[in-house]
Amino acid sequence: MILPQLAIGMLAISVTVAIHAGFMVVAARFGRRASGMPKRAVTKALAVISVVMWFFLSICAQCWFWAMLLIGLGALGGVEEALYFTTVTFTTLGYGDMVLGPDWRLLGAFAATNGTIIVGWTTAMIFVAVQRVYGTAGR
Repeated sequence: MILPQLAIGMLAISVTVAIHAGFMVVAARFGRRASGMPKRAVTKALAVISVVMWFFLSICAQCWFWAMLLIGLGALGGVEEALYFTTVTFTTLGYGDMVLGPDWRLLGAFAATNGTIIVGWTTAMIFVAVQRVYGTAGR
């Protein structure tokens, strides 16, 4: 059952990348429009908080996607269970108190890999935002 899991995993990763790219485009557009904002310390802090929360929402949407996928496949039963598993896996926290059955456990590894990629991408985007707000380009 490796090939179906591989195909589903690749599709799921593609969807989450598309979700995150959409959030990134909106953040970039807002960043360009906000370039003329006052440069007070509180405004800078609010700008960074906004970026962090925006990408947090993106990650939440992606975790919801994975949760609904796993429920749809019958790999997990309820929404709370699926969302918990997905969030813990996507963030690579991995408590280990919940695991997928043998028929779907490879998807858990794909979700963790997906999370690593997305969290790294998010970190890069937040770094750029902080650099623009507080760096020489933000002065």
